Amino acid sequence: MKEVVNGKDKEILKYVSKYPNLQDWKVLHYPKNEVICYQGDIYPYFYVILSGQTNIYHTSEKGKSYSQSVYKEGNYFGELEIFDLKPYVCQIEALEDTTVMRLERQFFLKWIEEDKEINLYILRSICENFYNLSEKAINDTLYSLKYRVCLYLLESWEKNCKYEVEISKKYLSEKFVVTQRSINRVLKELAEKKLIVNSENTIQILDVKGIKLEIELEKML
Repeated sequence: MKEVVNGKDKEILKYVSKYPNLQDWKVLHYPKNEVICYQGDIYPYFYVILSGQTNIYHTSEKGKSYSQSVYKEGNYFGELEIFDLKPYVCQIEALEDTTVMRLERQFFLKWIEEDKEINLYILRSICENFYNLSEKAINDTLYSLKYRVCLYLLESWEKNCKYEVEISKKYLSEKFVVTQRSINRVLKELAEKKLIVNSENTIQILDVKGIKLEIELEKML
């Protein structure tokens, strides 16, 4: 899935540009499908994505995957684990060729201790991410798969300002923790209602008002 990056998403790059010694950062490149950080491993680094997209997902012992989010340019990761050197709960994998900046733990801790602006930014964005994850958990628990898929398509349309969303059924399956068969069933229903055109890796939205109506109808069930 491709998303448009807005100014808020790139805010971390503004703080990075003011970092006192940019030589402390190491730039790394990862090809598509390469794992950046493995679930269960410890990484004493703070990462900022310069380009590309990454899938943040957890895989259970039975092999079932749950995609928590897709991170893109301007997003960062490692902030939750770096303070106490905790193992990663999720795996970070490049969805496309991706470039990141990496800062060692000692430099990161010194940075947020001495720079109140980055300290406040990290705190604020962590709170925002926790809020969004809480909202997602509520939707996953209380609402139907059809509601969640329609809401996701609507949000993707609003972010991209375009009617064609690049997305795989595998990603939707992981995002909503359901089988691809269940995803196919919902997409087929929406296609039969002339709301979308569904192909292998893209979904074209034909009727935004119709998608919004489906969301409202599913709310009442």
